[in-house]
Amino acid sequence: MNDRLYKFGKRIAELRTKRKLTQEQLAELIDYSTNHISKLELARTNPSFSIIVKIADALKVNMKDLFDFNEDNSNNEKLIQKINLMLKDNPNRIKDIYNITIALTKK
Repeated sequence: MNDRLYKFGKRIAELRTKRKLTQEQLAELIDYSTNHISKLELARTNPSFSIIVKIADALKVNMKDLFDFNEDNSNNEKLIQKINLMLKDNPNRIKDIYNITIALTKK
């Protein structure tokens, strides 16, 4: 399996999920079958340029966003969520976290 095709499919699924769309809903928006969306997300078919354009439009993203395979973005979002949960449980630590962040970013 082509690694980039796999990442592309995974990215479509990630963006679709963020928009709270099912495969069926995305398929309907772009006038393709649910089976085709499934095959794209599972890297079992190559997308045409026209379907890439339709998917980007349906997901309300730039086409380049479909090719942003940076796994760090996903990891960073998870870390931010964890930090937010920790601060929610202990709001007195917000200033401490801020000061630590400032100290780490000084050059």
